[in-house]
Amino acid sequence: MEESKTESQEPEHEAKAPAKRRPWWKRVLYGLLLLLILCIVGLWVAKQAWDSRFFEGYDPELALNVQEVSKEQVNGDWREKLTIQTLPGEQVPIVFHYPDERPEGGAPCLVLLYGIGQNLKFLDEIARFYVRDGYAILGIEQLGQGERKPKQKQTPLQGLLSLRQRSGQTIVETKRVVDFLETRPEVDMGHLYLFGVSMGAMMGASALAMEPRFDGGILMWGGGDLPKMVSENRNAKIEMKPYQRWIAAAAATLFKPVEPLKRIDRISPRPLLFQNALHDEIVPKVCTEAYYERAGEPKEILWYDCGHENGLNEQLIRQIIGDQIDWLKTLTG
Repeated sequence: MEESKTESQEPEHEAKAPAKRRPWWKRVLYGLLLLLILCIVGLWVAKQAWDSRFFEGYDPELALNVQEVSKEQVNGDWREKLTIQTLPGEQVPIVFHYPDERPEGGAPCLVLLYGIGQNLKFLDEIARFYVRDGYAILGIEQLGQGERKPKQKQTPLQGLLSLRQRSGQTIVETKRVVDFLETRPEVDMGHLYLFGVSMGAMMGASALAMEPRFDGGILMWGGGDLPKMVSENRNAKIEMKPYQRWIAAAAATLFKPVEPLKRIDRISPRPLLFQNALHDEIVPKVCTEAYYERAGEPKEILWYDCGHENGLNEQLIRQIIGDQIDWLKTLTG
């Protein structure tokens, strides 16, 4: 009986089986996954730091160092070409048109931000329509355009990074243009308006929000939600494969600091006029509507029976400018 009882008892301490190790490939996979997570976090932190410096460089104490290049009369009014210092050591061309006959306190003035592929020649083409109605208009040559175009051809990546730099630097340089205009007796600083076209309208939302000396703005052919704009526009749907559209949307996140939807609501209570194309090939209507809806009051939107470029003719251009002048007159008298 004693022997039977002893045999039936379980040993007090059983030997534990050694822990089973994960297969080597799982350990490698987990290590790679951890490394990927660390890389993503690191890139996110680096991107936030990069974005935080997007609008750096404006210094109101920096000397303007105005240098006159030329001054001439055009159809009885004045055209000046000058350079001003926008960043330390950087002289930037500007063109300034203004009426010969103007009120004692100066003429109301527009600051033009042109589109992605334009330059100051565009200003010279349209200036007479504003000047003959008593408005001064000034434009700045944006980074990478006109006289500031790089001498060597850029790779697609270099072009993308240059466009990002241009977007931020244009805001800084727009503020310096306002500093310059404050020195000019030809301008009524109580009636100063930003006029942005296409990419200029998208940058213009940030420029208006960040420069309180503007009294309002005209935003023509603009929109918001940049990733959707570049991947869902009519041209992209026709010309790009799905993966290319995805890449375009991802690349658009480089421009997050200047996303129009981010600041357009901060412009109110200063008035805005939106002008947009019903058949825009580049800016989807949903992007325009989001842009307009986000803006505060007072605001007005006008639609034109054309595309971003297609369907524009001299008659329609005159109508668009005429609508701008009519809107400005409600503000300037």
